[in-house]
Amino acid sequence: MAGTGRMVVLALVLLAAACTGGGGRSAAPRSGTTVTTAPSPGCRTSASEPPGTSERTMVSGGVERTYQLTIPPTRGAQRPLPVVLALHALSISFRLTPGLAGFGDEAAARHDFIGVAPSGLVDGATPYWIAAPVEGNRDVRFIADLLTQLEDQLCVDTGRIYATGMSNGGQMSSVLACQLPEEVTAVAPVAGVEFSEGCRGRPVPVLAFHGTADPIVTYEGGGLNARAIADTYAWHGDVPDGVPEHHGVDAAMRTWAAHNGCDGEPVEERAAPHVVHRTWRHCEADTELYVVEGGGHAWPGKPVPQFEATFGPGTTEIDATTLIFEFFFAQDG
Repeated sequence: MAGTGRMVVLALVLLAAACTGGGGRSAAPRSGTTVTTAPSPGCRTSASEPPGTSERTMVSGGVERTYQLTIPPTRGAQRPLPVVLALHALSISFRLTPGLAGFGDEAAARHDFIGVAPSGLVDGATPYWIAAPVEGNRDVRFIADLLTQLEDQLCVDTGRIYATGMSNGGQMSSVLACQLPEEVTAVAPVAGVEFSEGCRGRPVPVLAFHGTADPIVTYEGGGLNARAIADTYAWHGDVPDGVPEHHGVDAAMRTWAAHNGCDGEPVEERAAPHVVHRTWRHCEADTELYVVEGGGHAWPGKPVPQFEATFGPGTTEIDATTLIFEFFFAQDG
């Protein structure tokens, strides 16, 4: 990777380590898309898992993979719980991702859920995801295998599987909605929403966030998009045939809206002085975007001023964690 790229990777690591706070403005609850509770096989065959956080491994595609698992304190009898996947950004350890995603924030603490932070493969010291929509995607297979294992071993509500992440993790949540639509209930990509014209599955609720001045994953589609990251760390110039180009946030949201059966044009409202909230109407699955005007490559609600020279401005005008958990749990029937 070029020198500038290495500096960005290092800064991303430091940025994630610094993003531990929360705050900001929340929005009104949404009506949501009704889902049906679906207890997994683990509800019938396994005892209650003790609460706490542990690091675990499994084999997927012949390769050992790692993930962090957080079980909430039990509240009464064992019952099916939703799963929230927190997907790391390029170069960021999976161990830091639950903090960035706000698993310990007040907004998340209001809900009982199984928290899962899986790791992509590591190139040297850099973990990454192949988040491009290619056939036989090993990382999509890993997440599918992981969900199957969790559902066999734990009491999971298979009708409530949610995925979020920032940057490369946001791109990964996007491709999961595309390639695992029967398994993933809703996604919330931060600074990483993408869409492939090859997505043909069921409508999937999508809540996205992006800054218009993001210098890392640009609003217009350049920078470290999913295709660029996969090429740098996995393909090394041998890009598979048919891998689509990413044409930016607006194009991705238009195609998500069409996929989800929405009206063609969104309704816009000003959620905060520098934030526009776009909501598509009459959808089969909720489709929303928060545009941070002049915002950089940051998790809304968790700004880190010392990194703004590299990543652009953050914002506290909205809090992505609060909005994401409201969005996910508004899907509950």
